[in-house]
Amino acid sequence: MNPEEFFALVGEFFGAKASQVTVDSAGPVTTCVLYDSFVFMCGLNGEHGTFTGGIEYDTNKYLTVFLNERFSFNTDRESVLRNLQIVDRYCRLRLPDKFLAVYDAH
Repeated sequence: MNPEEFFALVGEFFGAKASQVTVDSAGPVTTCVLYDSFVFMCGLNGEHGTFTGGIEYDTNKYLTVFLNERFSFNTDRESVLRNLQIVDRYCRLRLPDKFLAVYDAH
């Protein structure tokens, strides 16, 4: 998957759930705030373009295992979507139901 396809897939998956989106094509890395609550970074890393990502919990420190689920390093469409689903599920589980009800209504 090339960087343009990767950025498009991440953007399509998260849509309005992602705000303050930044894209660094040189990385290639994208960073966003999910659900107005979690800073999420993901990208293609190294010469083989493996998937990398995590939720920032401190400056330049990232949570990369989500309830015992780990990302796949693969960058085929299905693997990337699975990785994004892991993050989305984790974020939703961490947020109160009242918040999600209001958030989802908008």
